[in-house]
Amino acid sequence: MSQVNKRLVAAAVALLALSIFSYWNSVSRAERFESGQKFLPNLNPDEIARVEIVQGGEQVTLSRQGDIYVVEESHDYRARNEGVNRLVRNLLDMELAKEVGASESLAAELGIEPPGEETVEVALRNASGSDMVRLRVGNRFEGGSGNYVRRLDGEENPIFLTDATVLIDSTADQFLQKEIVDVASGEVVRIDGPDFTFSKDGEEGAGLMLERVPSGRREKTSEVGRVKNFLSRLRFSEVHLADDEEVADLSFGAEFRYELEDGSGYVVAVAAREDDRYIRIGGYHTVEQVAIERDTPEEELQEKADILNRAEEMREFNDYHGSWVYKLDSFTGEKLDLRRADLIEDVGDDEES
Repeated sequence: MSQVNKRLVAAAVALLALSIFSYWNSVSRAERFESGQKFLPNLNPDEIARVEIVQGGEQVTLSRQGDIYVVEESHDYRARNEGVNRLVRNLLDMELAKEVGASESLAAELGIEPPGEETVEVALRNASGSDMVRLRVGNRFEGGSGNYVRRLDGEENPIFLTDATVLIDSTADQFLQKEIVDVASGEVVRIDGPDFTFSKDGEEGAGLMLERVPSGRREKTSEVGRVKNFLSRLRFSEVHLADDEEVADLSFGAEFRYELEDGSGYVVAVAAREDDRYIRIGGYHTVEQVAIERDTPEEELQEKADILNRAEEMREFNDYHGSWVYKLDSFTGEKLDLRRADLIEDVGDDEES
């Protein structure tokens, strides 16, 4: 072999050795723990199709349906996007303070295996049903912030201490989209209750007024305000399918009809069981159809488009909410007990404290 060829072979061997060393060094460095590193650095939230959370023997399951998640334990009722996003963000933001070990005795001591009452197990699955990540959040660090965490997918995963307390919602109630509607009282132009009506007198800027208030009497401000604001951030405390046995015996009698300035509105039917109040709610639109001519002005076209869009919103609202019965908290439910006699007082009466 010529001297030149020998030098070329030696250079090639050296390059190969250098390449092998560089690869080994990069792998070794990647596996080496570094304080502040992410616990789930490769998690792609867009691939999550199902979330299972277990704590204290109770489970909540969030499954993706199109652009939203639903809560399986609540008959697939909608989950709050904010709640799901917060869960995923908390997992993605989880940073590690140190590696603490991997022994069985240590896992038991830190609430990892077997899980304790406060231990939270989270599984993230993709569209094919395969686990992307499965982890447990164990005990809190007694000397400060942080929790002990461990991945359960893979083999021989160590236990880490996070650099901050890990907060994970773990009940169906925490994930439900509890807000039904949110309508400001200024958008309401008429209210028809069981024995009373609020309407506007047609004057510019005039507000809703209780009709047929007798001479010497006036609206009772506090109670009237409760009726007018009923649809403002209307939320439920419990939700049931309309044909659930638990609500099948309810009799929905009294109705409250709220008409809005855009021609749409809501009808709330009320049922009572002892101190509890339940509602069924539906939407409507006073405009069934609109006529569009070839020479219709652009501004009028936009107004008619808004009407059609709102009418479609009402149809979609009914398609979804027509399947459910909502239980209200006591403060909100009491508003539906108000009648005409509760809404007026003598002019000489002192204001309520």
